[in-house]
Amino acid sequence: MPDQPPTWIIQRLDKSHDRSSFDCGKSELNDWLQRLAGQYERRDLARVYVAVRGDDPQVAGYYAISNHLVRYDALPEDQAKGLPTIDIPVVLLGRLAVDKTSQGQGLGSHLLIDALRRAAHISEHIGIRAVEVDAIDEAAREFYLKYGFVPLLDDQHHLFLPMQVIRKLELPPL
Repeated sequence: MPDQPPTWIIQRLDKSHDRSSFDCGKSELNDWLQRLAGQYERRDLARVYVAVRGDDPQVAGYYAISNHLVRYDALPEDQAKGLPTIDIPVVLLGRLAVDKTSQGQGLGSHLLIDALRRAAHISEHIGIRAVEVDAIDEAAREFYLKYGFVPLLDDQHHLFLPMQVIRKLELPPL
């Protein structure tokens, strides 16, 4: 019988999750999860969601989201057209990482889709123009570009996915 693909459960980070050995290959993402994610949660600076397998508390991947603003002058012309010249409200996908033991199994995509679903839900209650991300490196940039993110004008790694595009995906509700 062929191996079944892993079934991940995405949950909000809490003390029951084991983050101690998380290693995605990027020390700043590992350190943030291990040392700072809990503080960001408690201080209402971000919401951190982790992927686990079943009852295993070991974190296989995570992402963090919060609100943010994108400067109007960073918007590509097609995105700025018709908007007031104000900073634009967005959901910031601040971090997204997958442990080396789970890389190459689709977990990064699964986490991204979950984050987009949460952003779509939030946008039904408050004004949100897009999901924003600062890709950590070129590989991350390519990952986001393949999902339709577009570069902003201020930095090629500063990316933006409009809510109108996310809504067209017709993602299942939370």
